[in-house]
Amino acid sequence: MCKTTILAHNENITIAQCNNCKVLNIWRAGVLMNFSFEQFNAFCTATKKLCFDDYLEIRPDGKEVVILSTPFPDISLVFTREEWQEFFIKIDEALYMKRIYELVYY
Repeated sequence: MCKTTILAHNENITIAQCNNCKVLNIWRAGVLMNFSFEQFNAFCTATKKLCFDDYLEIRPDGKEVVILSTPFPDISLVFTREEWQEFFIKIDEALYMKRIYELVYY
C-alpha cells in the first residue's frame, strides 16, 4: 500500500506524493490530476510562465477566467484570478516541500 505525503494543503487544494509509485497528485475542486515527478516538474515549469491577463477569457456569467487545455480535448481546467494565484502558491509550497523531503530521506 502506498504511503502518501501531503506537500501542500488548504481548503481548496491538496498536493500529495507517493514516493513508492513516484506519483504526485493534485486534488482540486472535483478534479484529480496525477503526474509522475518529471511530469509535475514540466507542468510547473510550463504553467508558471503563464500570465493570467495574457490568457484571460470571459465566462458566460461575466467572470474572468483562464482556461488551461489538457491532453484530452474535451477536458480543460478553469481558474478565476483568485484560484490561479492560490493554485500557484500551493504549487510553490509543494515544490519546496518535495525538495525538503528529497534532502531528508534520500
